[in-house]
Amino acid sequence: MFLDDLIKNLSKYLQVYGECFETATKNCSLLSKMYISGLLKTEHSKRNIERLNEELNMKGDGYQQLQQFITDSTWDAVKLMKKIAYNTSGLYASQAGYDVSDVGYIIDESAHLKKGNKSVAVSRQYAGTIGKVENCQVGVYTSLVWQNHTCLINCRLFVPESWAEDEQRCEKAGIPKEHRVHKTKPELSFEMLKADIEAGVRFGWVGGDGLYGHGYELNYAIEDMGLPFVLDVHSDQRIYENEPFIFIPERKPGAGRAPTSYRTEASGITVKNYRKKLDESQWKEIEVRDTTKGKLKLSVHIAQVWIWDEKEANGRRRVIVISQNHTDNNIKYSLSNFDMRSTQIERYAYMQAQRYWVERAFQDAKSELGMSDYQVRKWDGWHHHMALIMLANLFIVQERIKNKDECSLLSCRDVRIMIVALLTGDMKLFEKRKKQMEIRHKQRFKSIERNFKD
Repeated sequence: MFLDDLIKNLSKYLQVYGECFETATKNCSLLSKMYISGLLKTEHSKRNIERLNEELNMKGDGYQQLQQFITDSTWDAVKLMKKIAYNTSGLYASQAGYDVSDVGYIIDESAHLKKGNKSVAVSRQYAGTIGKVENCQVGVYTSLVWQNHTCLINCRLFVPESWAEDEQRCEKAGIPKEHRVHKTKPELSFEMLKADIEAGVRFGWVGGDGLYGHGYELNYAIEDMGLPFVLDVHSDQRIYENEPFIFIPERKPGAGRAPTSYRTEASGITVKNYRKKLDESQWKEIEVRDTTKGKLKLSVHIAQVWIWDEKEANGRRRVIVISQNHTDNNIKYSLSNFDMRSTQIERYAYMQAQRYWVERAFQDAKSELGMSDYQVRKWDGWHHHMALIMLANLFIVQERIKNKDECSLLSCRDVRIMIVALLTGDMKLFEKRKKQMEIRHKQRFKSIERNFKD
């Protein structure tokens, strides 16, 4: 059975990235394998260096070796992420039924709760994972989504203003001088977008939540690059139902300086109030995809609208996409620059709904791979850890795709559990875990069948 080869596959997989772990004096590939193995073997919320070392039984001072590898070694995390991004794009492109237009480049952030004030860029800020302000670090991430597969491919650590203004604090945390500046999360995401395109990543559209779609900064920049997008917006985003006439008022006789600011007499409306005006005939029921609980059904509305940044002489054409989930009545608003005349409403619904898989990727990365379990304080340590999480994430996605015909319900947790069993060398434990997985899958299949019959 395919699961018997997981360890061999992992070793071959990591060899592809060997050059990324080279320093001026040595190659750290073996330590990368040990670190990832430790992440897989150690349980959720306990994946610090001390626990990893206990699981690995390394020769010599394993703790010191791992600590130096993740914190102080000079191997290049950026180089590793670039190769992960390129290989993820290639993995999708090699699959039957692949169409680049089905691949989404999704931007999102994730918070990592931390205690104290020494860890790089930590501060009291909004943590979406718990829905409130808390002491944490926040990373901005990009991912490639194809069908129900998601790979994290790049990240930037958000540096709060309080850190950027404190040169001594930045120095202690090892923040490179070029990064000792506060940038907004949309600015960081746009940097990654350009870097990933340069790395050879291919996709059909850009997506993101309301933080990245609201306002004008990012969607204007993406559009000016010639890229299509479907970005969520907040309910108070203003739109115009007809193209607004933009002008600079004439100078009134006897007045002072001539006006220089653009104005419009058109009245905008928030997307929330726009939705309230719609009647039943303006919605279409769409089955977006199959889920384990049955069909994902949405009521969807699209229409041509305009937005206007007061700094510009013209409004910009957009398509508003509003969806309401039949299960929980959750409402989502998005704006897109796709041409409504050549893009079906089902297509808009599909693209808007694909952000779900990124949320799942974060869940898997945190619970199964230790994305938030690190205990490093410095800039390089944070980026090293995140790059290795992405490396492990891509391996698991690769295995799931490779074995989708034989084991269609194979999950990130399934792969991790089987790898852990194989790493023990106890084949009885491996067979036990395999049987347990098969039972779980049978139960899930029965549950899925019931949901589709209802």
